Amino acid sequence: MAERSFREEIAKLRLGEGETFTGEGILAITKALLENGVGYVGGYQGAPISHLMDVLSDAQELLAELGVRFEANANEAAAAAMLAASVHYAESGGR
Repeated sequence: MAERSFREEIAKLRLGEGETFTGEGILAITKALLENGVGYVGGYQGAPISHLMDVLSDAQELLAELGVRFEANANEAAAAAMLAASVHYAESGGR
């Protein structure tokens, strides 16, 4: 369960060149990740990135448009396993 909803602020992530972005720091971090080509984000509630996970959970439609995969895991071990699998997938050229 998310600590807080960012649904109303998600539209700000769509702002483009020449538009002024304002908002909470976690939204700025999310926007920077999306603008710099992140393809996968995984984690678990309770992790230091839990607010980032809240934002990404609320931004599923935008993530799908950008081809970003987001995994909310049950615990640290599951998040680490997903990260290892994604690195292996990337290194194998997607095979």
